[in-house]
Formats: sequence, structure tokens, C-alpha cells
Amino acid sequence: MGDEEEEDYMSDLFIKEDVRPGVPMVRRVREALQKEEKQKEANEKNRQKSVKEEEKERRDLVLSSALGNENKGFALLLKMGYKSGQALGKSGEGIVEPIPLNIKTGRSGLGHEEFKKRKAEEKLENYRQKLHMKKQANEQAADQFRIRFKNKQEERKMEGDLRKSQRACQQLDIQKMLRICLRTALETVLQIMTKAFLKKGVLDKYG
Repeated sequence: MGDEEEEDYMSDLFIKEDVRPGVPMVRRVREALQKEEKQKEANEKNRQKSVKEEEKERRDLVLSSALGNENKGFALLLKMGYKSGQALGKSGEGIVEPIPLNIKTGRSGLGHEEFKKRKAEEKLENYRQKLHMKKQANEQAADQFRIRFKNKQEERKMEGDLRKSQRACQQLDIQKMLRICLRTALETVLQIMTKAFLKKGVLDKYG
């Protein structure tokens, strides 16, 4: 036997391991993800910041800190009776916080933001007009559908009335034909009976 002993597959250490299907794969994937996350954090810490990022950090640090006595303008204000946190002006009606610094970081020219804003407003207005036109078109389509539906109902009603009148006419024609047939039959019966009576009378007379 060498320095490294072979694993005893019948030992308690091997039996205690989780041997369910798929569990080792899940564990390896989890460990790989954790390792990748740690590597990303290390790279983020060791990454050298760009000039813009350093300038932004220094600017934010300076803007977030209050002015001290070493600032000449602030020192002059203190000499004239200004107190920290007090509003400017003789009667204290001025601003308390300094005017915010609006830094332009893009490469567009002056007035470009107004142009973009105007374009966005025009686009929004066009979109609203399209929605309004679409709404009007939908309303017109709904009105036309209601008119067609109403006309269809009226046509169906007229067809129903026409069928009723046709059935009534047919019934009247049938009744009329029955009356004619009945009258014809009665006339025929009367003629036959009349002839029979006449014939019988003649026979009785000359019999």
C-alpha cells in the first residue's frame, strides 16, 4: 500500500454522503456560481476606476460636505453676520440651500435638451391624435354595426310579416276554394235530385 490509502466504499464516511440522483450536480453548480460571484467581487475591488468615475466621486464628496471657514466666500458671509443654516437676505427671505449644480455630461450642444423635449411632446401629441382617431373609427364602426343590426332586425321582421300575410292569403284561398267546391257539389246534388224527381214524376204520370 502507498502513502495514500484507497477509499473504503464500505466505510461510514462514504455511506453518510448524499448519493441521491442529481444532488452532486446541483452542489457543483452552486459551488461554481459562488466561485464566479466571488471572482466578480474581487475583480470589482481590484478594477482601476476611470477618470470620469474618480471625478464624479470627488465632485459628490465636495458637494455633500458643507462649506467651512477656509472658504473665502463663506468667511466673508460670517463676517457680515451670516449664520450656518440661515436664509440669505436682510430679512432672511432668501434661499437656504445653495443653487444646485447641473453638470452636463453628454456631448450634445446647447438647446439639445429642449429640442429632445419638444420632439417627445410632438411624438406624444401624435400618439394621442392616433388614439383619438382610432377611438373615433371604433365608434363609427360600432354605430355602423348597430345600424346594420337594426336594419337586419327590421328586414327579419318584414320577412316574418310577409310570411304571415302569405300564410293568411293561402288560408283564405283554401277557404274560398272549399266554399266553391262545396257550392259546386251542392249544385250538382240539387241538379241530380231535380232530374230524379222530374223523371219519377213523368214515369208516374205515364206509367
